[in-house]
Amino acid sequence: MHRVHSLCFALVLFTAPLCMARDLAVIVNRSNPTSTVTAAQLEKLLKTPAQSWPDGKRIRVFLTDPDSANTGTILQRVCKVKPEEIKSLANTHTVDLQVVGSDEIVLQMVDSNPGSIGIVNVYAINSHVKVLKVDEKLPMEPGYMLHGN
Repeated sequence: MHRVHSLCFALVLFTAPLCMARDLAVIVNRSNPTSTVTAAQLEKLLKTPAQSWPDGKRIRVFLTDPDSANTGTILQRVCKVKPEEIKSLANTHTVDLQVVGSDEIVLQMVDSNPGSIGIVNVYAINSHVKVLKVDEKLPMEPGYMLHGN
């Protein structure tokens, strides 16, 4: 019995940091020719409505709840955007910036809207979207800016 409790404690101890850390990925529709974005471009995308890609497609941004601890921290640290700013922008510019209920919805919206961009947990990514490099790095590469720690 003691051995089982020790094993459970060790499992909780080692998996807790994994649950708390959330690596995010910037995604676009697979047809989007863009392959990289900078942190400065992400900040501009989140703060400035009615932008377009170089091919002329209007950019629509889809995010999950910016009040979640990890998403909020990363948005503040990397994009210099506070959760309340995102909510205010989303309420004002509902066509360009939408906060949705889950990563799965972000994936669906990006897949069905060629000009869209989204930010999701890396473990939610599927083959229907393309992951952009952020400052020339992909998720899980050393120095990637949207790493949850």
